[in-house]
Amino acid sequence: GSVICRSTNRIVRHFKCGSTQGSFLRLSKVDVGVALTPDLMRSRYVEPDAELIAPDNLLPHVARTAGGRDKPIEFWGEVKIRNRQQLEVVEEISLRMLGIARPCSAEQESEMEEFSHLRSIDLAGNLLSDWDDVLAILRQFQNLQSVSLASNRINNLSSASMEGFTMPTMTLNLNSTNISSFDTIKLIGESMPNLEELCVAHCDLSDIECSNVAKSGASNENSNSDYWSSSSTNIPAFQNLVLLDLSDCSLTSWKNQVMPFCSLPMLESLILNDNKIDHIPIPDTDAPVFPKLASLQLAGMSISSWSAIDSLNA
Repeated sequence: GSVICRSTNRIVRHFKCGSTQGSFLRLSKVDVGVALTPDLMRSRYVEPDAELIAPDNLLPHVARTAGGRDKPIEFWGEVKIRNRQQLEVVEEISLRMLGIARPCSAEQESEMEEFSHLRSIDLAGNLLSDWDDVLAILRQFQNLQSVSLASNRINNLSSASMEGFTMPTMTLNLNSTNISSFDTIKLIGESMPNLEELCVAHCDLSDIECSNVAKSGASNENSNSDYWSSSSTNIPAFQNLVLLDLSDCSLTSWKNQVMPFCSLPMLESLILNDNKIDHIPIPDTDAPVFPKLASLQLAGMSISSWSAIDSLNA
């Protein structure tokens, strides 16, 4: 990240990074994103009195037949569809890939109350990177039950940011974010006690570790029956979780990184695809292990022996 100063003819270093990891750009080429404003929300839907795109039920396009003739394309029910897509009526909204990077200004917050009835919002593929901005946006929609933040470059969360924050959210998608600590996932679980579906695929959660094993210093995958019997104390949150997607989360140990979830009382579907786990030890305990589990996905894993799978059905 160095340039030659035109006035002194000396090299000036602006930044340092690895090979092919940095570049210079003109300021006009940098996209800093937009705020999630009331106008942006409204722009997703056409006003009821806007000009029809299919007057007389005919679109301004034609379809070419096999015989080379043009056939008109009919579009019926445009007004009825439009009436059902007004923001005061819909409960779900998609705001995918709109370059959203921050919440609206304080002056516009009162206008956002117009959308407080929304129950599902999809913010995937935007430019959100700061949890404070994410939480500020979510606070504007207190009735949200489903949230997608997939493919945003948000990092780990601090306990200070989540202080006093609770939501009734039941479905949360955090796939392909920059989260790299399970502490962030635990904080989310504590603030969203109603979560039923949680997706964190393609995040590095290799720091998941059973506290019981860490305290005892044990690391053998085939021993320590005390570990199996006390695993229910490891993750107190997520008591309503039904689906958990941990695909490609850099997990390497079934005992230390998967079994901490074994006592979740409602867990029915566990997705572990593309993790480098090659061994599933047989639980050495009479306590229920994954008591409600009905679906287990292990695609892309190099399991050397499948004998322990049968024990999960016991």
